[in-house]
Amino acid sequence: MPTAALVLMVVAGVAALVDWLAVARGILGLELVAKPAVIVALVGVALSAEVADGVAQGLVVAALGASVVGDMVLAVPEGRFEVGLGAFLAAHALYVPALARDATTGPLLVGVALVAVLVALVAPRLVAAVRRESPRLVLPVVVYVAALGATAAMGVGTGTLAGAVGGLSFLASDALLGWGRFVGAAPGGRVLVHVTYHVAQMALVVWLVT
Repeated sequence: MPTAALVLMVVAGVAALVDWLAVARGILGLELVAKPAVIVALVGVALSAEVADGVAQGLVVAALGASVVGDMVLAVPEGRFEVGLGAFLAAHALYVPALARDATTGPLLVGVALVAVLVALVAPRLVAAVRRESPRLVLPVVVYVAALGATAAMGVGTGTLAGAVGGLSFLASDALLGWGRFVGAAPGGRVLVHVTYHVAQMALVVWLVT
């Protein structure tokens, strides 16, 4: 990995630590700066690294861009959940074909089976809670869960540790986020949502550049 990419990865890590502290302390202004700063730094990593597959690189950079939009929308109290959901749906629609370029049949089947079990444990209660609270969001949430599951399965399907950690951490982060919003208090609260989210994004960029 080039020096510039390594430096930017360190910047992303520091920004992530600042964001987690801001979330834990309830410092919204700092969170609004630190959370997207992590992803912007990761865009720099993805662009500055020497990546053989230019298509995958472009898809990942675009996915990170969509993630920044989602981060900004969901970070503010008055932000529209549907807009944030749409932004991250776009991110997954970009991550899936990027990861698919590196996936192989055996690991992918393992990923599909693992994700099917995990989704079956969480999705029914989550969707039921969404139906009670916001019926109009049921279809968007179901579509998003499918896209999220595809990213997680495809991450495992790459047969790489970074891809698997990235995909499964994204699944964990959004499961915690959805649970906390619609069902009840989730383990670790918002801090764990942010930690798993940043681990996911960092791992997916590591998958790309290594």
